Amino acid sequence: MAEADDGRLLHEMLTAEEAELSRFTAGWDIHGVAGRLAAKEAVFKLLHVTGRTLPWQSIEILKSPGDWPFVRLTGPASRWAADAGIEAIDVSISHEEQFAVAVAAGATGRPPLEEEFHAQQDLVQR
Repeated sequence: MAEADDGRLLHEMLTAEEAELSRFTAGWDIHGVAGRLAAKEAVFKLLHVTGRTLPWQSIEILKSPGDWPFVRLTGPASRWAADAGIEAIDVSISHEEQFAVAVAAGATGRPPLEEEFHAQQDLVQR
């Protein structure tokens, strides 16, 4: 993807700010790109939306001042997080040679709706 059409597909999956963070003078930071894409998918799965495709440009994986990954949501991803009551999302990204993996965790300030609570309890009891 990085080599085809000067990374045209990557520019569709990464925002301009992410692309800037993912480039070296000599070309793409492949580990950084793979980590960002894995983190975007982890965030999307955390949102638990069905019948939708991953909104690549709506989930940004940026760097905090301490170089930790920082999640910024816009557009549909932001609306889905709000609908789920998710107020903050943290991601952890790991790289090993040619592989990248990411996990996302969300924090909510609202208690689950009664139906959600009973559904969760039912799953726990099984």
